[in-house]
Amino acid sequence: MVHSLRVVGGAEASYGSHPWLVSLQYRGSHFCGGAILTDRWIMTAAHCFASLSKEFLSGVRVVVGEFDQRIEDEEEQVFVVKSVSVHEKYHHALPMSYDIALMELEQHIRMGARVHPICLPLPDESIPPETSCSVGGWGRVKEKGRLPAVLREVQLDLVDPAKCKYVLQTVRSSNLNQRPARLQPAMTVLCAGPERGGRDACQGDSGGPLVCPAGSHGRYWVALGVTSWGKGCGRSWGNNSSRLPSRRGTPGVFTDVRLLLPWIKRKLRDAEEQQQAAASSKLCSVRDGPVTDSEGVIRNPAHPGDHYDNNQLCVWTLSVPPGHSILLEFDHFDLENDSYCRYDRLSVSVGTHRPVGIFCGSVTPGPVLLNNSQSATLLFSSDITRAGSGFVITHHAVQGRSDPGCGTVVLVEDQTAVRSPNYPQFYSNDCVLRWVVYAPQGHVVKLDFADFYLEESDRCLYDSLTVLGDVEGIEEIAMLCGDSVPPPVLSYHSVMVLQFTSDSSITHRGFSATLTFISHTDLHDQATAGAESRRDQDDE
Repeated sequence: MVHSLRVVGGAEASYGSHPWLVSLQYRGSHFCGGAILTDRWIMTAAHCFASLSKEFLSGVRVVVGEFDQRIEDEEEQVFVVKSVSVHEKYHHALPMSYDIALMELEQHIRMGARVHPICLPLPDESIPPETSCSVGGWGRVKEKGRLPAVLREVQLDLVDPAKCKYVLQTVRSSNLNQRPARLQPAMTVLCAGPERGGRDACQGDSGGPLVCPAGSHGRYWVALGVTSWGKGCGRSWGNNSSRLPSRRGTPGVFTDVRLLLPWIKRKLRDAEEQQQAAASSKLCSVRDGPVTDSEGVIRNPAHPGDHYDNNQLCVWTLSVPPGHSILLEFDHFDLENDSYCRYDRLSVSVGTHRPVGIFCGSVTPGPVLLNNSQSATLLFSSDITRAGSGFVITHHAVQGRSDPGCGTVVLVEDQTAVRSPNYPQFYSNDCVLRWVVYAPQGHVVKLDFADFYLEESDRCLYDSLTVLGDVEGIEEIAMLCGDSVPPPVLSYHSVMVLQFTSDSSITHRGFSATLTFISHTDLHDQATAGAESRRDQDDE
């Protein structure tokens, strides 16, 4: 029997320690949890609503500021449900894909010290396995056990995704001799909990958030998951294959919120437009969404002199006609400063997960030129501290292909030539130019030099061409300078970033090179042929 989840092996929580947690009650009895996203919206699990009938919803109450269900707590508030949106792809069969729902309240929540929203994770939020996360709720304390009156919590470590997937396959097998059944392609879950069991969520905790530390030194919490299901409560699951199917267990299984952020955002925006209230969702305090104008301005905050809001997630999707490219020019820029842009940041990307630039700090970036790209996504996110005066960006649809100048970030998605500015004339002083190159999936980028002459210096401190393996600038492949033509350079993956930099003195003619894309298969064949050739030479 697959049960909804509840707190097992935890302890009584301290008052106010889960200010985002809500109790969903039907005719006075707790049945699920949820998390406050805004003053009108609650995130919970889809399976908490087997019925969406008016009769059922009229009996549901959302209690915020709840701690001890036997008394009225200091900041406790009770709300009627206005609407419930269950994910369209929700499927109750294991692994219970898309188990998420959003509830809209009839009235606004009054925020306070013990009542406030939980942060949503960034789409690319990286929280590694074995991170200790927390689940709170009023669910049963053991299988077939009692429902406690006072809020309880348990710490659960994240399980490696591959191990999570394997364990879920074992509980879908009908007998020991049968190979694990294939999971559905839509794997929207993550797992948390120890192999030995003993700690878990349980019946009554469904819909509550799995909250994990994020940011530098885990300085704030994000709702990484929504409590979904589990086989048993607190059972061990490390040796499932040696057990009868009825005795097998799983870790806690949670809906992965990162995968469903676009759906959450769309639902809130749709409701916002219906109500004609620009700030009702609070996830973005300015108007975002699709942008189809050939020229315009994107800004946050809306008025000069203000500061942008904390805990923001704003997404603009730009599109231009075929034959055009997208040019972004920054007129003003001031975000919280951090070397790796981990806190407040603006990212520019094309396609799916192909960043071109990630920006933060108070130095105004140069133009971003997306050659031959008809669409782009701008994503702004802020954490809960230190808001700046924001940004103003002018976007243009430009026809044809443009040659980049100093200060530009250029997207390259085809095999082409790259040259330093003014080549073969001397490049200028104090120039920074950056190319972000994306090869097709299954390919690497090869950089071949025809000519190369930059100022020579120890460790290339003055003028240089740096070759990187990622947009963030963490993976350095090569740093080049001097007057010798370098050997070809290969990328580690399908992305290569070139950054040309000159200082304030001594210039030369620069470099000329070509970019080509090589498939992994061809690369392997070339390496094999090279090895065989060397063996033949050794034999001779």
